[in-house]
Amino acid sequence: MTDEKIPYEDAVSDQVEKRCDNLTDESYDEWLDEISEPYELGYSTFYPSDVLKNCDPTAYRCGFSDYQDSMRENIEDEVINEVSEDEYDEGLRWDE
Repeated sequence: MTDEKIPYEDAVSDQVEKRCDNLTDESYDEWLDEISEPYELGYSTFYPSDVLKNCDPTAYRCGFSDYQDSMRENIEDEVINEVSEDEYDEGLRWDE
């Protein structure tokens, strides 16, 4: 059995997929709550993430999918900045 490494582009793609899969509802909730103001009704405060999640779960899940897609480019840039192709060729890998 040979110990062949996968091409850099494939390794980057795999690393990006792993990180996109690790995006959580909590990070999406934080993002929603950062970009929109909380709703105040009487003495109660409702956060945008809670309103969307509880009032329209389908829109919440679709929004989460869009959030993952929008984060993909940032994640890809991070992955490439962490390990360049030359460093990869020299044996450097991403932390697991």
